[in-house]
Amino acid sequence: MKISFQKDPFGIEKKSDTGLLKHGDLEWEEGAVDQHSKVEGFSEESDLEPRTFWWLRASLGIAALILVGQLINLQVVQGGKFRELSDGNRLRLQTILAPRGFITDRYSQPLAKNTASFNLAVTPVDVPEDNYWSIYQKFAELFQISPEEIDQLVKDSIGGPLDPVLIKRNISQQESIKFEVHAGELPGFSLVNNPVRDYLSPEIFSHALGYTGVISETEYQELENEGYGLNDFIGKSGIELSYEKYLRGINGNKQVEVDASGNAIKVLGVVEPEPGNIVELNIDKELQEKLYQEFSARGTTNKGAAVALNPKTGEVLALVSVPGFNNNLFAPGIKTADYKALVENPNLPLFNRAISGVYPPGSTIKMVTAAAALQDGQVSEDTVIYDGGVLVINNQFNPSIKYNFVGWKRSGLGPMTVTSAIAESSDIYFYTVAGGHPSSTIEGLGAEKLADYYRDFGMGAPTGIDIQGEKSGIVADPDWKAEFHAGDPISSKWYLGDTYHIAIGQGDMLATPLQVANWTAAIANNGSAYKPRLLRRVIAQTGEVIYEPTPELVIKPSVTSDVMKVVQEGMRLNVIGAKGSGRQLQSLPISAAGKTGTSQFDGSDPSRTHAWYTAYAPYEDPQIVVTVLVEAGGEGHAAAVPIVKATLEWWAEHRYNK
Repeated sequence: MKISFQKDPFGIEKKSDTGLLKHGDLEWEEGAVDQHSKVEGFSEESDLEPRTFWWLRASLGIAALILVGQLINLQVVQGGKFRELSDGNRLRLQTILAPRGFITDRYSQPLAKNTASFNLAVTPVDVPEDNYWSIYQKFAELFQISPEEIDQLVKDSIGGPLDPVLIKRNISQQESIKFEVHAGELPGFSLVNNPVRDYLSPEIFSHALGYTGVISETEYQELENEGYGLNDFIGKSGIELSYEKYLRGINGNKQVEVDASGNAIKVLGVVEPEPGNIVELNIDKELQEKLYQEFSARGTTNKGAAVALNPKTGEVLALVSVPGFNNNLFAPGIKTADYKALVENPNLPLFNRAISGVYPPGSTIKMVTAAAALQDGQVSEDTVIYDGGVLVINNQFNPSIKYNFVGWKRSGLGPMTVTSAIAESSDIYFYTVAGGHPSSTIEGLGAEKLADYYRDFGMGAPTGIDIQGEKSGIVADPDWKAEFHAGDPISSKWYLGDTYHIAIGQGDMLATPLQVANWTAAIANNGSAYKPRLLRRVIAQTGEVIYEPTPELVIKPSVTSDVMKVVQEGMRLNVIGAKGSGRQLQSLPISAAGKTGTSQFDGSDPSRTHAWYTAYAPYEDPQIVVTVLVEAGGEGHAAAVPIVKATLEWWAEHRYNK
């Protein structure tokens, strides 16, 4: 769908004089010789010989030649320069800031537009030097800012005397009226209208879109050669930063004649600004809103994350981090009090949990453990392992010391195949296939081999999503532990219990919600997964598509399609089985497959757990993956499954086969 824009839809302009030569006041010194002054030892009546004062005549002649030469230099050689400096006192080049391009969802629904922001600025050269302090004091009285602060802002500006310095940003309508009333008393000060971002659903999309802000001194010094001005706005995070080069427009300018106070009296020419390009995302606005709303309504802690992907392409359909924040606060320049409130909020609203939060993945990792065990031949589809609720392991140095490794159900789940072990999340089954057991004929994968399979499925490395701040997570293995605990002979040693723990996503294993979603996508897509992408395409104002990324494979099959089919059947059984932890999804109008996860994160209190659920649908032809983490939410089936169910129900009604 083509979106059209006006050349300057806001009519917003900003005074700036970058581009004109800087200059100072010209100072002239004049001297006069008193022709009637007397010189001691001489008489006015004396008859002097001309040759007696040849040196005096020579000196006067040289002085005359120097004076003539200087006049020629000033009027002929440097005449153009001084005329230009003079014109600078009456001609100004005012920058017209270009509106940023819109950000839309995949259906061209706007997510970020622009609005007007009113700011008060001062042009140093236009403030009379003889009474500048009284003018600062007058401004300070009217607009609640100290004259010392104004003076410091002017001194700290890296621009020249012709460059406006913003003194007060985002003023109210009442303040703008007040300025117009008193403008005559404030020579050098002006009202500047700038376009700033307007995020339409700020908290819901805050982490994906990011925010813009006034260019910093460091950024300006780095980007000045790319046409940025001192008062430009620039992407600071998220999509706004990642695709800054497409979103920023080309500033226009207006040449005006000004009076002695710097007020425009005549427009001499205008170059219209060019708005930025449209950045269209893969995000489905309504799907993301649904996820956020369900999370807020059902989440037990209102902290966590949710990710929705297209497993066939890597398109990010939703990227939610809860709680969000109002990114409109940043657009005109955030106030100190507002920023402090965000930073000091114990729920960390600025923290993007979807890509930066690392958590024990818990049982969501068991699909990969199962795939590894099947591929390596540790078990077959029909191998049965009895889950009696506990494995008893002797201490390797002292057999009289025994350790109990218990499953989530202390009384046991009974005989388990790989599909039922996935469906019912048998810890005992996965302990055994990973590390073996003295009473079992299964040798076990071993930590190193298991860790290699985990890496094959994207664990321990960034997915490469196109926004900043993604964390890698941790794949724990003997080498990692030895390095992490270097110098500690006890803690650096790898034990059988460590292998058991990583087999069920505990111990030192850490992953982001995005990583869990991506390895779920790989399972749904027969072992392949693509780099997650928020960007769908970039569209010029003319409607021409100027950039469109292609899917990039980041997880390649390391197991056979037959193995993947068995794992998929286990996830399907999690939904349709009588004892499956995801059986709430049975009532969906489409088929689904999934896996719960309940991960411990507090060693002092094992009852404190994160709640996970990851699923894909339809089962026969996967088109969407939904992964939900409720931070400290308790059991996965109780806290996370209902959110996934409501989301897939909405998707089936509004998007499937539409």
